[in-house]
Amino acid sequence: MIKARLSRLYAQTTPRGRGMIVLLAFVLLLALASGDSVLYRLSYFLALVLVVGYAWTRVNLSRLRMWVEEQATVAQVGDTLEGSIYVCNESPLPSGWIEIVQVSDMPGDVRGGAAELPPRGWEAWKAERFCCARGVYTIGPLVARGSDPLGLFHAQKTEGDVIKAVVYPPIVELPYFGLPVAGLSGNERVVHRPETRSSHAGTVREYSPGDSLNRIHWPSTARRGQLMSKEFDSGGYGEVWIVLDLEQEVQESAGMEKTDEYAVAAAASLANLALAEERSTGLIAYGDQDYILPLGSGTQQMSRVSETLARSRTEGDVSLSDVLSLNATRFGRFASVLVVTSSTDTEWVSLLLNLAFRGLNIVVVLVDPASFGGDRSRSQVVTELVSAGIPAYVIRKGDLLPLALSHPVRAHELPLSEQPGVRELMSTAGT
Repeated sequence: MIKARLSRLYAQTTPRGRGMIVLLAFVLLLALASGDSVLYRLSYFLALVLVVGYAWTRVNLSRLRMWVEEQATVAQVGDTLEGSIYVCNESPLPSGWIEIVQVSDMPGDVRGGAAELPPRGWEAWKAERFCCARGVYTIGPLVARGSDPLGLFHAQKTEGDVIKAVVYPPIVELPYFGLPVAGLSGNERVVHRPETRSSHAGTVREYSPGDSLNRIHWPSTARRGQLMSKEFDSGGYGEVWIVLDLEQEVQESAGMEKTDEYAVAAAASLANLALAEERSTGLIAYGDQDYILPLGSGTQQMSRVSETLARSRTEGDVSLSDVLSLNATRFGRFASVLVVTSSTDTEWVSLLLNLAFRGLNIVVVLVDPASFGGDRSRSQVVTELVSAGIPAYVIRKGDLLPLALSHPVRAHELPLSEQPGVRELMSTAGT
């Protein structure tokens, strides 16, 4: 308790203040050595300046009150979190200039302001934070910093609550991307959706608005006391699995532009498209932990996907090849697997070929690391994907997702030396 009270009385000495203390000590020693009354008076004056400056600094903040109102806590990348900061001077003396900062671990500029408050006065201003990256962040508390008029001491006061803010990845419409189904390639649009379902319910989930009454699972509803819906087994025909590569080693960044942010935005938008087309959708991502979201449908599943992607961090050490090997048995026959990665390794291409031989529909979305300043070329992996007949979409830094995912890379768009058939011809000619 005593230590806490003493800490509230503490103010740090600035370089100018330390110089003043040295000057006071020097003048006082001269006064003691010479007995000169003028030097004594000068030392008294310097001591008084130090005491008044110290007291001013502490009193300046002791009667200051700060709080935040209307602070938004949920946003998407590209949005702005807004709140109102209020500062009130409850002292009968003017506050002098005070800097107010709202502490946060969100990337970007530190938000705050400065004010000189009259006695019993107050001021308010907007605190805006641009959301440039997904994640779960803390906002607050407020920190006030002030000093005396001569700048001899400075102190700070912390006040206010810590608020959690969730920034979801952006979700954009993909009007030109066609989800693959059994018997169709990745760039063909679904023109017919089967109206019939299997008679076997695979899983049971919470009721989503819009579910028909014949989908309600009454035994689970009675047991749990809330509406539960049946999720029918489609034999894999309508399943969509999104595999997001969050391995740390394959990521690149150029300032605030990062490959993983583009990849997460693509994964979220693909999930939104699949769920909008009433496809049962699941998510697999190995980052700071293993994120495996079982198949589901409806708006609740989209909320789960957004929440999972917002909380995931690109700190994984599991390669895409290992992720595919560990989860190959999860994919039902004729399911669609959408792989989103920045990896230029070609080992995982052969694993995708094995899945394709099982009847699965494979699509790859590659975020080009070279466009973010990396030294890894996408050329070989794209060439192998195209040669294998696996649709490959390429996203570069600055690309708009709807356009980047409008059509896959075609063979004639590759460099001549890398086009399928030309390499074999060149190697034959060389021999």
